[in-house]
Amino acid sequence: MEEILKILIVDDDEVDRMAVRRSLKTAGIKMEVVEAINCQEAIASLSHDDFDCVFLDYRLPDGDGLSLVQDIRSSGFKAALVVLTGQGDEQIAVEVMKAGASDYISKSKVSPESLARSLRNAIRLNRAETLAQRANQLLQESEQRYRFVLEGSNDGIWDWDIIRNQIYCNERCFEITGLSGDGFVSTYDAFCQLIHPEDRPRIIEIVTAHLKLESECNVEFKLRHVSGEYRYCIAKGKAQRDSTGRAFRMSGIISDITERKQALERQRFLAEASAVLSASLDYQATMETLARLVVNHIADLCLIDILEADGLVRRLGAAVSDPSKENLVRQLKHRYPPDIDGGHPAMKVLRTGNSELVREITDDMLEAATRDAEHLQIVRDMGFRSYIVVPLLVRGRAIGAISLVCTQAKAAYDVSDLALAEELARRAALSVENGQLYREAQEASNNLRRAIIILGEQQQQLRTLQQLTNLLNQRLSDLPGLLRLMVQAVCDAIAGAEFCFIMLQNPQCDRLVLTVTAGIGTDKLQLEDGFGSEEGLLSQVFLTGVSQLIQDEERGKEGHSQGSQMAASMYVVAIESAQAGRLGVLAIGNWEDTHAFDQEDGFLLAAVGEQAAIAINNARLINTLEEREERLAYQNEILAQQNQDLESLSTQIQLQNLQLMEAARLKSQFLATMSHELRTPMNAVIGFSQLLLRQRQNKLTSHQQDMVERILSNGKHLLTLINDILDLSKIEAGKLQLKPDEFNLVHLVRATTDELRSLASEKNLSLEVQADLANPQIINDSARVRQILVNLLSNAIKFTDFGGVWVKLWEVSPDEVAIAVQDTGIGIAEENLNHIFEEFRQVDQSLSKRYAGTGLGLAITSSLVQLMHGKISVESKLGEGSTFEVVLARNVSK
Repeated sequence: MEEILKILIVDDDEVDRMAVRRSLKTAGIKMEVVEAINCQEAIASLSHDDFDCVFLDYRLPDGDGLSLVQDIRSSGFKAALVVLTGQGDEQIAVEVMKAGASDYISKSKVSPESLARSLRNAIRLNRAETLAQRANQLLQESEQRYRFVLEGSNDGIWDWDIIRNQIYCNERCFEITGLSGDGFVSTYDAFCQLIHPEDRPRIIEIVTAHLKLESECNVEFKLRHVSGEYRYCIAKGKAQRDSTGRAFRMSGIISDITERKQALERQRFLAEASAVLSASLDYQATMETLARLVVNHIADLCLIDILEADGLVRRLGAAVSDPSKENLVRQLKHRYPPDIDGGHPAMKVLRTGNSELVREITDDMLEAATRDAEHLQIVRDMGFRSYIVVPLLVRGRAIGAISLVCTQAKAAYDVSDLALAEELARRAALSVENGQLYREAQEASNNLRRAIIILGEQQQQLRTLQQLTNLLNQRLSDLPGLLRLMVQAVCDAIAGAEFCFIMLQNPQCDRLVLTVTAGIGTDKLQLEDGFGSEEGLLSQVFLTGVSQLIQDEERGKEGHSQGSQMAASMYVVAIESAQAGRLGVLAIGNWEDTHAFDQEDGFLLAAVGEQAAIAINNARLINTLEEREERLAYQNEILAQQNQDLESLSTQIQLQNLQLMEAARLKSQFLATMSHELRTPMNAVIGFSQLLLRQRQNKLTSHQQDMVERILSNGKHLLTLINDILDLSKIEAGKLQLKPDEFNLVHLVRATTDELRSLASEKNLSLEVQADLANPQIINDSARVRQILVNLLSNAIKFTDFGGVWVKLWEVSPDEVAIAVQDTGIGIAEENLNHIFEEFRQVDQSLSKRYAGTGLGLAITSSLVQLMHGKISVESKLGEGSTFEVVLARNVSK
């Protein structure tokens, strides 16, 4: 099936467009035609559709064919272009063809055959050019991708032109060596110079064998970096040969395996370190061995500092790779030991628990870390370049630090070295912790052995005490025999005791008398002469009750009398108990050893002394015990009878208490009823009195008015007393309820004070209010708060003759406010302060008392304050005045 071509005809002459269509149709071209009459429509059509060929007139209304061809090609349209013109100018044809036209036909020569031939040639040529361009583009893209592969490969790629002796390297090759393409002489000999001298002969031999014998070329060697260090590399290569078998080119790859080799070396080093660390639980020796291992692999100097349990830092490991510098390391270790508070980097790491890496050590750092000029010079002579300090961490706590230092002969430390050092520190920390735990376990084991020995001694002492206790429990009446058993048991229980004696206080002669002895050499004792006076040591123990260890420090010295009857050491304690008091002294002694006794012996001796006091006291009481038991039996009978009487009395008291509680309830009910009944006529009396005083007609005489005013005054006073009694009865009955509302405390205080100001004016007293409240609003029972203030102010005015009364308000806390009423009145004696809040209690209780009152005001005030969950207190000094302070909650409704 023949292809249908899509054709665009650009011509402003419809006849010419029709002639082109007819000629193509006559030539048998199957086509789809689109027409345009100017350049603008042509560009628009090309933008929307793809055309196989464009026939365009050279002369168009908005331009010529040359410009249109240039615009079409510059826009990237790929269609074949055939220019039709009515002129046969060859110069125009050349220019149009150069601009990108496929063919140029004069309209006078247009025929179906020529137009079809030009169409097919133009389409074939255009498609060929398009395919060629696409192929070139694909080739360029392929070359670009290949270049990207070469340049972006993690392996270095090299290509050696053997004939020209030139080597091509990609960027990865230059990264491995650190060289740049401009600074590298790309020859085989120059490349060989980069190989480590130890590897160079072997590599040359392998390459030569591959070129001549076609053996495998797969080598591992060290390649010098521009920094001076050598990188571990693996290279593979294969030669290209001509028809005669001669190698003319060799290509291959080179891989940097330094990190892998270093990782293997580090794993091998860590394995050796782990073996060293696990070889022994003596961590002190282990750290010294570890330091020597470190300098053989990753450091020129290694220092290991351990923080011991006593808080001191000890340098357990110090090693240097250069034997000539061992003396400097010994000086550092012995003359400048580590100080936990010092500025050495290891001490900082110990304090913070954070690793520290310094790539380049400056002289300022050396000065900051050293203690004096000589210390600084030693460090400078070591030639330090870079260091790493890592902590030994055990459960987040630093117990030591490892310092690694490299000198100028090696490359500076980096992050990978820090990671290796931290892993080493982790393993070393476990070893140190295990070693410390082992040492602590050993110490605990030794302590346990000592404790077992001491426990055995104490068990013997306890057995002795148990024996003595058993003797006491038997209540032996033979006191001398009991005491002899005691001193003998003490001699047996205390290893260093060669003799033991008891001296008791004789009431008749008021001195200590030797009572019993046990042991060897007791016949030489002359205690009564040597220690019997008040100034004697035994007497001092008896008088003060303080135990004493007496040692003859002169014994054994030249010139000391060997015939002395004094023992080398004696331990003396008082025989006393809480029940019996101090009865005498108990002592043990050794004739030759001045250090025969220690504090533990003193404890046992003191316990025996207490037991002896009990025994002596029991022996003295045993004769009267039976009598007392008989009396006790008689007294028990009496007590039994008394108990019966007490039970009967207790029943009566309980009945009386119930009667009293009922009487109190009836009293409160009676007071409430009577107060209520009395208030009604009393209010009437007060009301009628006020009416009589206020009437305008039939005015009262002055005498009548005076009498009515007295009635009114006494009525108000009596009403106040009745209200107080009613409030008291409600409080006692628990029926008084608060009615909280929000009000301004300052306004209430000022209003209440103004109401009572006339009472103060009658006595020429000043009455002032001082308010210091940021927020005066509170929630409370305003009527009861006013009642509290009236009671306190009334008392203050009543008991003040000169001076004044002050009311003060302030905030104790955001939730509490305080009201204080201060006066300069008569004051209250200190012995009466604890009673002023009691009901019906007044300081002056006599019938002729100066100040009237029932003593209910302060009692009611205290009860109201308690009901409001507040506090009331008083400070007073007789003759100087009183201050009552009330603290209330800002909100009592909560």
